[in-house]
Amino acid sequence: MHSRLGNAVQTAIQHGLLLPGTRLPAERSLAQSLALSRTTVLAAYNALKSDGWLESRAGSGTWVCAKPAAQARQRTYDAVLSNSSTLNLLQIDDSEVIDFAVGTPKPLSDLPRALYTLDPSIQTELLMERHYMPLGFPALRQAIAAYYTRRDLPTAADQILVTGGAQQAISLVTATYLQRGDSVLVESPTYFGALDVFRFAGARLAPVAVGLDHINASELRDRLPATGSRLLYLTPTYQNPTGATMPDRARREVAQLGEEFGVPIVEDHSLSELAIEEASQPPFIARYGAASNVITLGSLSKLFWAGLRVGWLRAPVGVVTKIARVKTAADLGSALVTQAIGAQLLQAMDEAKTIRREQLAAKRDLLAQLLREALPSWRFELPKGGLFLWVHLPGYDSRQFAQAAARHGVALTPGPLFAADDSFVEYLRIPYLLDEDRIRLGVQRLAEAWEAFMASSSFQTPRLNPIV
Repeated sequence: MHSRLGNAVQTAIQHGLLLPGTRLPAERSLAQSLALSRTTVLAAYNALKSDGWLESRAGSGTWVCAKPAAQARQRTYDAVLSNSSTLNLLQIDDSEVIDFAVGTPKPLSDLPRALYTLDPSIQTELLMERHYMPLGFPALRQAIAAYYTRRDLPTAADQILVTGGAQQAISLVTATYLQRGDSVLVESPTYFGALDVFRFAGARLAPVAVGLDHINASELRDRLPATGSRLLYLTPTYQNPTGATMPDRARREVAQLGEEFGVPIVEDHSLSELAIEEASQPPFIARYGAASNVITLGSLSKLFWAGLRVGWLRAPVGVVTKIARVKTAADLGSALVTQAIGAQLLQAMDEAKTIRREQLAAKRDLLAQLLREALPSWRFELPKGGLFLWVHLPGYDSRQFAQAAARHGVALTPGPLFAADDSFVEYLRIPYLLDEDRIRLGVQRLAEAWEAFMASSSFQTPRLNPIV
């Protein structure tokens, strides 16, 4: 264990997260924070001192040794990339680990396999194509426009820009609308992949609280002028990570506020097709928005298959053209083969939603039941859709418990990863996506880790967060 800790500290130094001349925490303090023994921390520090990474200073503790100044100059981008929540989570590949961290469902293999393959006539059409189609494959753009029109949001194909998943759509919007130092208003908590994009762009994050009924429009009215935000990012349906859904009235008010203050609104609907209990879905914010003020994002990843990497954005034609220029500079155009498959899959949307709903309902209910039985002190609301339970550990730091859980073979995502300001230290996001036997084993390991965690020294958090 001490070698793993030592490697982590060394990596942090190499990537500029710990700069030359930085004083490290005392052995006892770090041991408490990581739920380790003081002996383990001491052994890691001693090994790093022997290798020349750390040094002791009489009467003042342990410090990072001086390094060439050139290394420090690389710290900005290295720190952002090495601290990327998205990258770190996507690299979990140990089959022995119960993965309660990554929020990606398995491919929807219950659909006819022909939907995932291309008819020879379409293959021939694609093989004759010599252009990149930067706006997207026409058949897919038409299918997406038809989908929105069926959902009471009239849309033409030229209002659609196809992207490499919703994540790229967020990046493109950010590159189009934000400059370094600009403020972006985000939910608190919110999707960590969006936070990564905004941070990498050098934007300032301004949080607005999410409650059981999503955000409060009156609070948003106060926050928009106070923060001077240039963009508003929302996940209004089955919010990631809380599962909250914004009511229809609030959507109308949000759209009006965006128009009043001239702030573009990004509504990310990557999870909105994953209803478990609700027969109907609230309207899109774009239904109420001004002609040029709302950008709606969608994706095939959560409903069908993440491996397709097919997403899109819907916006007025002028906005689509402006963002398409940014995309063309980035990649010339998305892969046509997967777009053609995506166009076929959209025709099976209703069937896919039914299958996915049955899968998620069973797994959500099983995970909730097991957690209530094995860990009754944990608190959560049962979401009506989406992929996650947002779990409250009253009085305890989820980051410390995640360290303990990792030693019991469970990967967890602590609440602060979803925060703009390092809050939600008492929360975990737990997806209900694994097979039943893995969910059962995972909860068993969590209970064992919690028992060991509670039997160790006091790990209560220094402050409490509001219950969401």
